[in-house]
Amino acid sequence: MGWLSVLLSIIAAFLFYFNGYTVLMIIAIIVAIGCFWSLGIMHNFATDQAKKRLSYTGRFYDITTTEAESVPGWLTFVNLVFSLTGFILFITGIVLKIIN
Repeated sequence: MGWLSVLLSIIAAFLFYFNGYTVLMIIAIIVAIGCFWSLGIMHNFATDQAKKRLSYTGRFYDITTTEAESVPGWLTFVNLVFSLTGFILFITGIVLKIIN
């Protein structure tokens, strides 16, 4: 999900903060950091593969699908778990905002 999961987790943290759910806010912040960390590490793996290509320009999104497939499966799973958790926290934050 990329940057979207980081953004949703940050929004969830703000929603929990303004509704007074401190523990959920801290969890959302940790999830946002986890999303950002795993996204960055996955990007580093793909960029290392892309640097071997002669036509690599060095831009952020100059990565082909075969280079993106060089990311280890465990790291993809970690990113998926953080992203889904961030999405669930975002929905929970919206529901709690509506209820309160």
